[in-house]
Amino acid sequence: MVTESEELLARVRARADRAFQRAALAPGATFDEVVHAVEKALRIRLRIVREADTAGWGTLTGFLTYFADRREGSIHVRASDAAVYSQFAASHELGHLLDDAHCSGALHQRSSVSPHDNPELSTPEFEAELVAEHVAHRIARLLYTSPRVAESSW
Repeated sequence: MVTESEELLARVRARADRAFQRAALAPGATFDEVVHAVEKALRIRLRIVREADTAGWGTLTGFLTYFADRREGSIHVRASDAAVYSQFAASHELGHLLDDAHCSGALHQRSSVSPHDNPELSTPEFEAELVAEHVAHRIARLLYTSPRVAESSW
């Protein structure tokens, strides 16, 4: 008998696989190449904005604004974070864009608080956050295929 949490995880993995495959990413890509691949796959324009004034962000590490009617979006991350950390936050937001179930035009946020620890999320929101997190981890594995590559971004 399959449990509800096993069903949820299976759905998350399937959605993350589809999302990741949409961008046709290859190992060893740079972060800029990942962003370009997402733009190409979704036929949108994206900007990564490193925000200096984040005093009021709290646990927020990044957020996405996406305007479907203009086919453009921006991902905002903290400029004070290490490159590897802000790239992961941005990759999470890329995961929302690549997920075929993402909510167009909505504001998505990447917080340092795990979706598992946020009781305010509905089940669909929780699932969407897990999908984006899975995609971000897969992008990280592409970007940092060896310790040397990871060290160069610190």
